[in-house]
Amino acid sequence: MIKFEKEVCDYLRIPSIPKKEWNKRDSFKKGVAVVKLAVSGTGYAVCTFDEDFDKEPRIIKSFASEPFYGIENVFVVPNYMNTSEKDISEMDLDDESKKKAEQLVQEAQELTATSEENKEIEEMQQLPEWIFPEITNAEEARAWLQSWNSKNKVRGKIPTNEETIKMRLLNIYSQMKK
Repeated sequence: MIKFEKEVCDYLRIPSIPKKEWNKRDSFKKGVAVVKLAVSGTGYAVCTFDEDFDKEPRIIKSFASEPFYGIENVFVVPNYMNTSEKDISEMDLDDESKKKAEQLVQEAQELTATSEENKEIEEMQQLPEWIFPEITNAEEARAWLQSWNSKNKVRGKIPTNEETIKMRLLNIYSQMKK
C-alpha cells in the first residue's frame, strides 16, 4: 500500500491520484511521484519537472517524516479548464455525461472552497526558508534539532541533507501547532 494519498490529493486539490503516467520527457508543473521511503515502503509526494532545467523530477513536497531515496513512478496532474455548470449545459454531450461533468464541477468547487486546511497550507507556504525565524542556515538548524531532540527525548541521527532538515523542522512546527 502506498502512503499519503489523502495528503497529496488535499495538497493538490484533486479528487484522486491521476492515472496518466509521465512520458519521461515532457515538462509538467505538478505531478504525483511514488517515492521509495527509507523504512516503511513507498509513499506519494508532490513533484515538478522542467525539461530545460531538470534532469529528473524534483520533489516539491513530501509528507513522510523519513527520508526517501528514489522515485519509482510519476503521474502528471492535468491542467483543468475552468468550467461552470452553465458551460456544461451548453456542451454537446449525452445526459449521462452531462450529469458526470456537473458532478465533477461541483466536486472541484468543494475542493477549492476556502477551509481551515487551505488556510493552514497557505500559512505554511509563507513560513521562512528554515521554518523557525531563529534559524538562518543548515548549521544552526542541525544545532536546533539536536537541542530539540534532547529536550523531547527523541533518538536518532540529525539529517545532513538540507531538504531533509527542512522537512523535519516543518514536521516539528506542525506538531507544535497542534
